[in-house]
Amino acid sequence: MKKPILNLLAAALLGLAAAGPALAADFRLTIGSGHPADAAVWITAIRDYFAPEVAKRAAAKGHKIEWVNAYGGSVCKLGECLEAVETGLLDIADLHVAFEPAKLMGHNFAFFVPFGSGDPAVVARASRLVYDRVPELKQILETKYNQVFLGVGSVGNYGLVTTFAWDKVEQLKGKKIAAAGPNIPWVRAVGAVPVQSNLNEAYTSFQTGVYEGWVMFPDATVGFKLHEVAKNYTVTDFGAVSTVVLAINRDTFRKLPKDLQDILLDVGKEFTTVQPRMSNERAAASMATMRASGANVRSLSDEEKVKWANSLPDIPNERTAEINKAGQPGKAVAEYIKALKEAGVKLPRDWQIK
Repeated sequence: MKKPILNLLAAALLGLAAAGPALAADFRLTIGSGHPADAAVWITAIRDYFAPEVAKRAAAKGHKIEWVNAYGGSVCKLGECLEAVETGLLDIADLHVAFEPAKLMGHNFAFFVPFGSGDPAVVARASRLVYDRVPELKQILETKYNQVFLGVGSVGNYGLVTTFAWDKVEQLKGKKIAAAGPNIPWVRAVGAVPVQSNLNEAYTSFQTGVYEGWVMFPDATVGFKLHEVAKNYTVTDFGAVSTVVLAINRDTFRKLPKDLQDILLDVGKEFTTVQPRMSNERAAASMATMRASGANVRSLSDEEKVKWANSLPDIPNERTAEINKAGQPGKAVAEYIKALKEAGVKLPRDWQIK
């Protein structure tokens, strides 16, 4: 009788070992960004929706997640978060692909279709389609940078906040205008002097005259208090951009039980809907805040928008070729244009990929 009992015990132990990863457990995960959570609504969405929603669904499966918050550059500054996730310094982060113009050139596809949709929700949905239709984008993150794509979001509709009033694109000639890397060509095309910068240093730079304008969206303009030092905000409709990309360290991901992996992927997908909605709400409130503070808030005429769009070089085709040359999927740009048109977006310049 002893041998059958021992065999049963051995089988039970083997069963427990095989089921081990699915057993309830506690996990401590560090999540961060280069931007601060309170000033940047896309990070607010990570802190107030993504993290607690993952924790809530994990708890329903018997898991407990302890989040260690590392926002505002406390672990990775802008341009460092890709490497922080790659090495495991952070488990999860917003990569903010605008600050990885070389390594993640292909992921910046939305920047390469200027004057696209101004609605962050439309842009985020279109961008999620691109990630689904161009799997090489996810593969780059996984095979080159040791991380798993979780979701994509969108910053708001880029406009121009300036220390001076203007209503014609010709008036921007010679003005020092700040921008993040991928949107520098937008200002160069109209004769402005582009200055590479980031939001964390913008307020002081305006005060000290480093530049006279910033290519920026309303919620970040107010979140970083730029309207206090630059009293003119012009809605140019450059478009919202999907620069917000959530990723998790691949080694961390593989150590998690399957049900928790699925939760992260599911909530990451839902982030594409929730975060832009928060962005739109914050943008409307920010426009009201700027007006109430006495800022000059106005919209650029359709004529000037078309003039600006037509003054640009053929950015979509130029960048498609550049992305391909870098060994990344240039077709992401064409897929993004296709997804925008499928959503009913009417572009002021009908970009065609050759």
